[in-house]
Amino acid sequence: MRTVVFQPPYPKEGTVAAAEACLSWMRTSLEGLGCGGQDLVLLPEYATTPGLDDRQLLREFAESQGADFLQFVAASAKRLCCLIALAGPARSGGRWFNRTLVFDSMGDLVATYDKIHLTDAEKDGLGLIPGSMPALFQHGNLRIGFATCFDLYFPEHFAVVAAQRADLVLCPSYQRSESAERIRSIAQVRALDSGTYLIRSSYAMGDQDVGGRSLVTAPDGTLLEDAGAHACVITVELDPKRKFVKPASHGRPVVEHRTLIESHRRPAVYRPHPERAQRITASAFPRLCAHRGLSQACPENTIPAFAAAMASGAHELELDVWTSRDGALVVCHDASVDRTTDGTGKIADLSWKEIRSLDAGIRTGVAWRGVRIPYLEEVLDVMDGRIGLNIHMKSEGPDGATIRRVCDLLTDRALTDIAYLALETESALRTALEYAPDILRACLVSQGDPSVSIDVAARYACERIQFGRHVTQEQIRRARELGLICNLFWSDDPSDGMAYVRSGIDVILTNCAHTMIAGGFEPLNRGRLFQAGKVDVGDG
Repeated sequence: MRTVVFQPPYPKEGTVAAAEACLSWMRTSLEGLGCGGQDLVLLPEYATTPGLDDRQLLREFAESQGADFLQFVAASAKRLCCLIALAGPARSGGRWFNRTLVFDSMGDLVATYDKIHLTDAEKDGLGLIPGSMPALFQHGNLRIGFATCFDLYFPEHFAVVAAQRADLVLCPSYQRSESAERIRSIAQVRALDSGTYLIRSSYAMGDQDVGGRSLVTAPDGTLLEDAGAHACVITVELDPKRKFVKPASHGRPVVEHRTLIESHRRPAVYRPHPERAQRITASAFPRLCAHRGLSQACPENTIPAFAAAMASGAHELELDVWTSRDGALVVCHDASVDRTTDGTGKIADLSWKEIRSLDAGIRTGVAWRGVRIPYLEEVLDVMDGRIGLNIHMKSEGPDGATIRRVCDLLTDRALTDIAYLALETESALRTALEYAPDILRACLVSQGDPSVSIDVAARYACERIQFGRHVTQEQIRRARELGLICNLFWSDDPSDGMAYVRSGIDVILTNCAHTMIAGGFEPLNRGRLFQAGKVDVGDG
């Protein structure tokens, strides 16, 4: 594939005359190309309005001289029998975007991409709107992605490009003050990140160390061509289907680098999960934990109940987990399905297929007919790190196997900062502590005797303890002195709940988070913070 990249002189004066001179340079360069001599031509960003930074002037120029230039580009693509791509401001309705345009050998506009990552100057100064979606253009057997200028700084953008399995990425650019060394380095790394050829067109600034550097990099990060600092046109022959292959690890067979990276990527640990976790762990106490979801209004322990609890403003969800006969992690409070569904039988004796076929909504009312019992993975995926999770383990499994499975699920989905296991036996606490000490534990052992429960919680390094309503203020004080977050089961009345909070309770389990919030349940701002297992008791 023969690729031509333009690097026109930057019109530093910022005037209409200077912009027209730059357009003239690009026209002349296009006219100098012959039909069939190239497959792709890339022009820079703001190719239709080069050097202009006044909003009104830029927009007027884009819809006059810039529009004329686009017509010339389209005609040139047809004459040259190739693709031509460039970027510039484009109006859509009442909004303006930084839009990459691709014209094909018929002169037709066949692909567009609106720049996602806009600079402050583009948003505030030029009034541009950021695009919302990465784009991929299929041209014959080629998959072509886009990354306009500032997009190049975002590895997340190139993770999407890699997932789309692009063969090459078009990067029209405007960078006029970035160092030449960083431009090269970033471009090479992004090509390696995405396993693609990266083709960058920018402007010559006349400075050996700043700007310029239209270039082409290969999927292995090799710099194939660098235009340097001065105005020029560069040409590169490349094979877009040639990929970078390497051993998967020492002594292992070779594999395409991108395939290797994609097979080991863990999206759940990347953004926005860390930001969500930070918001949750930094939220003030006291908190409301929706017991079995918004169970007063919805079928308990179901997706609608959990979604409604989150929408109501609850800080955490409490849910119960059993294991079916065939090993599914079933979310249900009781050991049997008799009370909450139209079926009968113990969960441990039923297959997941049998459990899933039951109606878990009909006993709440005909309006809920057809709601199903969820499995744990489904709940985790639907909640997607947006709310804290109190996972009450009803079944430990043989030698604690179920607890270990749940720990692995929380780790795999990057939920260990916002989820904790509520455990009823010392053997369960021991298993969790020995297998995954980083996953938070809440002690539910000996709830009938809070003093014993506190001792057990301390013995197994629990971060939380759950008390019943008979707990005394002295017992709460002792737990807090040990650094324990104190849950209460339960309260459905705002005044009652706040009375427990004044006694030192941190988290109220409730069946009606919506009415608790509407009734005035609110944080006391007593200064207690909890994050990643660290507790500051404050003045509580």
